Amino acid sequence: MPVFSIIIPAYNNSRYLPECVHSLTSQEFRDIEIIIVDDASTDDTYLTALTLAEQDARVVVLRHERNAGTLAARATGIEAACGNYILLIDQDDALVPRALSSLLAISDAHPADIYHYGVRVEASTVAAQQAAADMASFLTPMPRHLYSHDILQAQFSDQGNFDWHVHHKMYRAALAKRAYAMATNERLLLSDDLYMCFILDSLAQSYYAIPESPWYIYHLGRGDTFGSKSTVQTLDRLAYWESEAFRHIQEFVHAHSRDIRRNDWDERIHDAGTRLIGHTMNEWKDTLSPNEQIDGLTCINRHWPPDMVCAEIYRYVRDHAYAYYTASDRQSEQAELNRNEAMRFFHMAQSIEKQHMRAIAKAHNRHYLQMKTIACQHLMDGGILRRQSRSKSATLAVSLRSLLSRFITH
Repeated sequence: MPVFSIIIPAYNNSRYLPECVHSLTSQEFRDIEIIIVDDASTDDTYLTALTLAEQDARVVVLRHERNAGTLAARATGIEAACGNYILLIDQDDALVPRALSSLLAISDAHPADIYHYGVRVEASTVAAQQAAADMASFLTPMPRHLYSHDILQAQFSDQGNFDWHVHHKMYRAALAKRAYAMATNERLLLSDDLYMCFILDSLAQSYYAIPESPWYIYHLGRGDTFGSKSTVQTLDRLAYWESEAFRHIQEFVHAHSRDIRRNDWDERIHDAGTRLIGHTMNEWKDTLSPNEQIDGLTCINRHWPPDMVCAEIYRYVRDHAYAYYTASDRQSEQAELNRNEAMRFFHMAQSIEKQHMRAIAKAHNRHYLQMKTIACQHLMDGGILRRQSRSKSATLAVSLRSLLSRFITH
């Protein structure tokens, strides 16, 4: 029985697969199996994988007859795995030398279900170079031990959270097998990592984030779409798939809440949903022009509840209004831009609220109430709202604070 089972989902990308596999077969620690799952590639990926298996007996190749997606490919590999620990690695990434011996030493010293190690980001394009530092920061874990319910609570919280990628983490095999066996059989794109992290965290009893451990080589920019400008169509696709991930998280909790007992399921679902809609809305705000944002918002509203959409828009109101309020020169071009953006987003949120008043009131979304309360306060503090609407807005802000207080109390 090998110590490590390393799963590589592969689809139509034979160019980097040998580099990935060789980073594993050349490791100093050799008691491993490498399972490549070809997800019905239409190029020479499968033949490349077979060649790699001929070169090293520790490489095993499995193949899907039909393309099923990364989630299913990983599940196939994990089901076949025989190792004590399971690692997941993408076909265009790699591990640094001695990564496996380092992980083994850590596992001996710090028994855990999930081991979270860091990354070394290697940028492949100009756009990737600009994003590399932020990506490395996001993917570098805060050294700590977490136990039981604290694991899921920490991962998607507002503070102290950690990234929701399933690679650059090592799992005890029993945990990974149980989690992937409980996952949906439906295709799930774009947010399958966050979905699986939710399940893994729900089942895990211990998590260890390893300090100073940049052992996973993350090749940022090798994907075809990184750095490309979003369109309304791609935004609609993103909104749909991330809402599907949220739906599957809710279904997982509904199916297993009696077996996995905790009294904060609603909060944990809410946190995961906030991370998902937050990502969708940031793509909407950062990559679409103001004219495109109108159509993009229509798409998002088809897939996401209005209270969750409005919460994120009020987040933008809050940020721009605060930037204007604290500006040293409110007559500057940048201050004026922040003022105008705060009001533009404010009117967007008001329009959605007007159309979906009953649904928003029924949702009792604490995050929405918090964002709206703070946003309205910043608008008033900066004097952005018109004088004739100030008293009405002040009354609204007081009412919101009162409602939020009662909601938190109960």
